[in-house]
Amino acid sequence: MTGCAITSCLVNSLNGLTSINSLESAFEQVVVVRNPLAILLAIVSLVVLVYLLIKIRVLRGVKLDVKVLHECTKKGVGLPLDKAFDVINKEIAIKYPGLINTNRRWILFNGGGAMGQMCVLHASLSEYLILYGSPLYSQGHSGRYLMDVYDFMIKGETKTYFPGEFAPRVFPAGEYSYLPRLVAKGYCCEPESYMLEYGRGIIPLALPYFLCSSIFVTLDIVPWLTACYRVGYQVTKNLLFRRKI
Repeated sequence: MTGCAITSCLVNSLNGLTSINSLESAFEQVVVVRNPLAILLAIVSLVVLVYLLIKIRVLRGVKLDVKVLHECTKKGVGLPLDKAFDVINKEIAIKYPGLINTNRRWILFNGGGAMGQMCVLHASLSEYLILYGSPLYSQGHSGRYLMDVYDFMIKGETKTYFPGEFAPRVFPAGEYSYLPRLVAKGYCCEPESYMLEYGRGIIPLALPYFLCSSIFVTLDIVPWLTACYRVGYQVTKNLLFRRKI
């Protein structure tokens, strides 16, 4: 092949690359610069992908069963409150050895306009289990989470409603209410109402519900710090020693 022929081939190749680069540049200008929707779509797709991966991983870490928790709760219904807590705590600890905290310590809780007290029985990145209630009447907003929440009534009564409902759903002792993920509701608890609350999903994303009320409403950061310590201790213990998410 002559030198002229080689030179001609190189020129044609460079022209081809230039054409490809021009097409890519034009594509970027049309799709990206002139269509911000493409950027938004890419971001949303990435977020959905990350969420699905986290959800799959979280579901593998789920250990507690709703039916078992309900049966354990019903064994404490009708008993004096302290005795009911002891029985329920012991029953759940037997069903799930090593996962349940039996050293109960109560802390104040503010969230969604409601106030009560709680103690943490189990906490991990995928699940939490608490005793919650108040000797006084309370009502508020449930919050909206990337998790499912079950409230098993031990004593008293709770009432809930979803948007578009004009009569309350009533849950006395022995029954339980269910809040699906990404759904919110209004609720109230009658005086001296207590429950076992179980959450399953991406638990860390629910922390602002508690944090914002502690900082911006009550100006009392102590309960939140106490809860973070106790929850963090159990989460770390479950991760390091039980390999539980």
